[in-house]
Amino acid sequence: MLRRVEFKKKGRDAFYRNWKSCIIVCFLYLVLVGGSVIAINREFDYDYRDNIHNLNINNIEGDTNSDIVNEFINGLTGNKPKKYDFLSNTTRGVIGTLVNSVSKTGSFLFGALNAINEALFKDRIWPSVVIIIGACLSLLYWIFVSKVLEVGQNRFFLENHRFTKTKANKILMPYKINKTTNIAYTMFLKNIYTILWSLTIIGGFIKYYSYKMVPFILAENPNMKPKDVINLSREMMDGYKWEMFKLDLSFMGYHLLGFLTFNISNIVFTTPFINATYAEIYIYFRDLAKTKGLTKSELLKDDLLDGPLTIGEYPLYDKMLKDNKKHFLLNFDYMRDYSLTYLLLICFIISIIGFIWETLLHLFQYGVLVKRGTLHGPWLPIYGGGCLALLVLLKKYRKNPFVYFILSMVVCGIIEYLTSVYLELVHHMSWWNYKGYFLNLNSRICLEGLIIFGIGGVIATYIIAPVISNLLDHLKPKTRTIICIVSMSLLIFDFYISGSNPNTGKGVTSEIDNIPLIEVIN
Repeated sequence: MLRRVEFKKKGRDAFYRNWKSCIIVCFLYLVLVGGSVIAINREFDYDYRDNIHNLNINNIEGDTNSDIVNEFINGLTGNKPKKYDFLSNTTRGVIGTLVNSVSKTGSFLFGALNAINEALFKDRIWPSVVIIIGACLSLLYWIFVSKVLEVGQNRFFLENHRFTKTKANKILMPYKINKTTNIAYTMFLKNIYTILWSLTIIGGFIKYYSYKMVPFILAENPNMKPKDVINLSREMMDGYKWEMFKLDLSFMGYHLLGFLTFNISNIVFTTPFINATYAEIYIYFRDLAKTKGLTKSELLKDDLLDGPLTIGEYPLYDKMLKDNKKHFLLNFDYMRDYSLTYLLLICFIISIIGFIWETLLHLFQYGVLVKRGTLHGPWLPIYGGGCLALLVLLKKYRKNPFVYFILSMVVCGIIEYLTSVYLELVHHMSWWNYKGYFLNLNSRICLEGLIIFGIGGVIATYIIAPVISNLLDHLKPKTRTIICIVSMSLLIFDFYISGSNPNTGKGVTSEIDNIPLIEVIN
């Protein structure tokens, strides 16, 4: 029988001694897999995270899965499809747009089904293509990002079990040691088996716990074969599935608190506490498996996870990367200094990324491909300029991601607001409008946009800019200079042309009436 109180105490202690990193890891995982950061008007849903239907595209508003199926069947039988317009597309904003447009159902399966329904029975071929592409991208993201990051998150908590200064970057362990494919394939098989067993109703519940240790086993030894990982987890959990279920039930009070606090308590305490507890239980099962001599348990040989509490950090590269060349792209030196050439090239590349983001966002929202922005080229300098401002102005705050996130919101908000005022004064047109968004300021900036800019600023500073710099490091200085001159020349020329003839049109701009200057500013 599991000593639940003892394991929860160990998990709580492991969380408290490194609480900042624990919260950062869980927050990053939540954001990257698409979970709800702040939950308002949500249903309390205690679901199996490993089910392939839960691809982290939540059905916030819109047709339910049963609605889609019913409409699909009606289409096949020739009956008039039912309409559900009273809830459709009522959520404004980036998150709501992506959710409603890519999948109204919350799953890959029903997202594809909805696309077929749209194509065959509503004569809307292009929106169907958009939905199918979105569903396929969601599936790939789920396989190669969400499930792989789950293993990386478990790796962090395994190291945190013994080492007091475990860093949050351990969540990227699978990518750093070039074992992404094996981990993704193993996790994919695990979920396929769970789905097939779930068809037997009770079998899905049992297998959910049978495969519970799979991501922890992979976190310790990502070189193991998928079949060995799954079989070892099944043997480790033999006789303990009911105990694990009771452990999960013991956390229900914490989940209820999370519901009452709009998910805030889950972020700052419950989720990292539960993950730390699971790590302690895995260590127990792991030692028990070795004692019993379970098949392939000898492959759980990361001896650095054993022993007393140690002040410091797990020697990741000395132990796990000695046979794997460290991938230069994953060397995230976010504290590095950037020369003028590097800053300008990063600005240019981020501008292109921003253009792709805005274009795809509009495509998913309206099913129409338009060229976004004021300029005529495939770039949005407001994104690159914002990143440039963050790298230059906020360098001394890079060591504190939370402060950097808040300041990124402030800096990007100021840039977006002033840019909006300038464009309206000069061209009497609006290239964006946040009217109807929660907590918007004169429709020029809004809370949701600022949060996304804050997250984007953190990602750009801690990941994208270092990766771009790593790529630029492999170019000759002369080549970098030439590319920089050409890139900036293109931007300057585009600014010159667009100054008198900006990019406009349906889906890009809206007219602004002649109004006094003071009203535009205010």
